[in-house]
Amino acid sequence: MNFRTIEIAGVDAITTLHSYRSRYSITREYPFLIGDREDLERIEETAEFNEREPSAIVQASLGFSTAEWMAQRRKEAEEDEFAVDEIMGEWPGEISEKGSIGLHKDVVSGRIKAKVFIGLAQIEQPFQLPAILRYGAWNDCPEPEVHCAIHRQWQERFGAEITGISGDVVECAVKNPPRDRKAATALAWEQYWYCQDIVDQGCGSISNLAATLINSNYWYFWWD
Repeated sequence: MNFRTIEIAGVDAITTLHSYRSRYSITREYPFLIGDREDLERIEETAEFNEREPSAIVQASLGFSTAEWMAQRRKEAEEDEFAVDEIMGEWPGEISEKGSIGLHKDVVSGRIKAKVFIGLAQIEQPFQLPAILRYGAWNDCPEPEVHCAIHRQWQERFGAEITGISGDVVECAVKNPPRDRKAATALAWEQYWYCQDIVDQGCGSISNLAATLINSNYWYFWWD
């Protein structure tokens, strides 16, 4: 593995994660919450199918055009009878529940897991984490360099940093989220092309997603 792990009690996951995050500038080991042993094994198994070096993935991401990639995603959707009005939806108004880090919890019951893992990766920037894990390139989940390229832009624009990666989930902490409806809607479209399942199998519309993004310090992505 290109990262090491520590196993901790689930009840200590958030405080431990924040403690390691506060020391990242000194240790240069970037912490991320993984989940339980099954989640860790899924990450390891997925990485085995990608033999590229993390450095090559990071380099590929630096020259990658996210705008062209998202435009291609939209073109493919339009060819499949994609309807903007239907997916846009009505503005729901203020949404108070923005979500929070949850990879230490059972997705069905919401109960905190007994034991979970925190990964520690030696990377220069948070957006490089998907490269270390060789994360993606299965089902509708993008290639690792796409993850890196998109998260690099979001890191620069919104101060968004990946806080957790499991077998099919990516979570982020956000320092400078969008503050108004227009900015949040533009971001919601970006997030939709990156991860359509959060709308199609989740909140139901771009407007609903945008409403959760306003002033939110947490982002969630999930691929079926």
